[in-house]
Amino acid sequence: MIASEYVIIGAGFAGAATAYHLARRGVTDIILLEQEAIPGFHSSGRNAAMVRQCVSEPALFSLTRDGAAFLRNLPADWPEPVQFKQIGSLLLGSGEGWQKLQIDAARGRSLGVDVELWTPSQARQHVPVLDDAEFDGALWCATDGVIDIHGLLSGYLKYAGAHGARMFFGAEVGAIERRADGGFELRTDGGIITARTVIDAGGAWANPVAAMAGAVALPLKPCRRHLFTSPPLSWVDAQWPWVWDVTHDVYFRPEGEGLLLCACDQEELPPGDPPVDPTIRERLAEKIQRYMPGLSDVSIHKYWAGLRTLASDGRFVIGWDPRIHGFFWVAGLGGHGVTTSSAVGALAADLITAGSGQQVDAFSPARFVT
Repeated sequence: MIASEYVIIGAGFAGAATAYHLARRGVTDIILLEQEAIPGFHSSGRNAAMVRQCVSEPALFSLTRDGAAFLRNLPADWPEPVQFKQIGSLLLGSGEGWQKLQIDAARGRSLGVDVELWTPSQARQHVPVLDDAEFDGALWCATDGVIDIHGLLSGYLKYAGAHGARMFFGAEVGAIERRADGGFELRTDGGIITARTVIDAGGAWANPVAAMAGAVALPLKPCRRHLFTSPPLSWVDAQWPWVWDVTHDVYFRPEGEGLLLCACDQEELPPGDPPVDPTIRERLAEKIQRYMPGLSDVSIHKYWAGLRTLASDGRFVIGWDPRIHGFFWVAGLGGHGVTTSSAVGALAADLITAGSGQQVDAFSPARFVT
């Protein structure tokens, strides 16, 4: 039997960043459990690696801003080389989508995010492949970009490990029981672990983990999304920003000498390793042909699928469970886990070390309990 003050379940960005920030606050008695043999096997290792600050959910804006600032200026004691390519982002909008982008831009400016509203001609001048695309305007954010997700995740874990955190991989949790002293007993593939506090950073498995502990069931949906890459393309400029048509839900960015593309599909699936759906490739081709015809001749080299877990109201779940004392949630990061990872970990660590009475209403799991 192994004892610890804190057990974090899940070694993706939510769990790793929480462990990192707890360690920065002097917390050393941490065990991090990951059911897979390596960290980042699921969502944290299969995403588009894009750093995006301008979002439509107001409650997330400070987290995207602070998280991106961390990624652009990693601490001096950061233990892992990480490349951040500050190529910027270009969000395209039409009709109502363009109106929403203008609201997002105003909100971003009020929070100190460097954004500009561009005309279609300005956007096409910056990314010529958009010459035949139809949109009403664009939001340009120069401080967005693309991050090395594997180096970032590794850095969080290495720092936590160097400051006392113990990590167990291939350690699936099979049961969580309440102890007479108020703590928890976790039965894993590697044995029994006891803890005063359980931190649920299980991603797509967050609800199943919570159910084992008797915590509330939250409206979290794991949704499959596909990413596609092209072969090398002579006309691609590696300094192009990532480009997202938010009205029609399709995006692309430079990837090596080619492109990474996404049709923004979102199908709810049970937790697991999602199979690929070949029909999504056809959906991507249809969207490109209609909304970004300059990319119509791009062929697909490979593709894969991962899960994004979203709460029903579009906000994260960060906080103490309203039913089970000592059970803490860090879940539902959706497609924003990379950008917000540090800010989410910092908020979680602050709430955890402050004690069970501290909550942030916008992210508290109690908001779903009537």
